[in-house]
Amino acid sequence: MSIDHIVPALDPTVAAELGAALAASPAVTVEGVDLPDPARAAVLELLTLLADGQSVALGAVADLLTTSQAAEILGVSDTYVRRLADTNALPLEMRGTHRRFRLSDVMAYREKFPRRG
Repeated sequence: MSIDHIVPALDPTVAAELGAALAASPAVTVEGVDLPDPARAAVLELLTLLADGQSVALGAVADLLTTSQAAEILGVSDTYVRRLADTNALPLEMRGTHRRFRLSDVMAYREKFPRRG
């Protein structure tokens, strides 16, 4: 996983304007391109985070993750991810002696414990 692009937090005035626009109409249009639902949801999430005054990092994520990458996505330590794997709470695949985690499994585990605002 690499962070290819970081979008800094918006100026509070601009963030407030974006937030008001999203509240008025959550539809997302991108100059004549019909976005599929997953892309539309990602763009809306990006805009919502920016409207909340947060910085955002963008980058590609591989389908198989290292322990450190899974830990970063879950917001926990590497040790905790290894413990989850050892107790079968988080499925893993072994590649030789290395643990690898499917992105879909990590995201499913993360959905079990939603973040608190």
